[in-house]
Amino acid sequence: MEVKMELGKLEEKDVEKVLELVMRLKKLNQEFDSTFEVNEESREDAIKLLKGIAADRECYFAQVAKSRGKIAGIIVAEFRKRVFYNPPMEARILEIYIMPEFRRSSVGQMLVDSLYEECRKRGIDLVTAEFPSLNIIALNFYKKMGYREIVSVYGKQISKK
Repeated sequence: MEVKMELGKLEEKDVEKVLELVMRLKKLNQEFDSTFEVNEESREDAIKLLKGIAADRECYFAQVAKSRGKIAGIIVAEFRKRVFYNPPMEARILEIYIMPEFRRSSVGQMLVDSLYEECRKRGIDLVTAEFPSLNIIALNFYKKMGYREIVSVYGKQISKK
């Protein structure tokens, strides 16, 4: 049975539901690496951030996939200037999460394709993705679509004095 999926811009009215998806993603990241410990008390700040992303369509791309009114997935990307490099602009995928019951049904690819379409309209031809290095699910998802590693970020937690 084919599931009908509708794509649309993230609207303020969707923020509460989208936050649930983003928190699921963050908790998954926490399972892969303890440096991504979820701050359960950051709900108000997270809502404010998502509302800001929904409102700022010049700097962000935020798209939701819905099936029968239920949010099935979300993608959030930021448009960034690359002052020292060509091409001069990139779209960086910051968040992508598909509800488990909608995985393996091309929802993720649909969301990424909608970002590509927006990039073409803006003349952006570089799309990157940011995710925890140990998130094998994300790594496999992006490699399957032809992404490759282009930058590394290393971290170390230091003790507080």
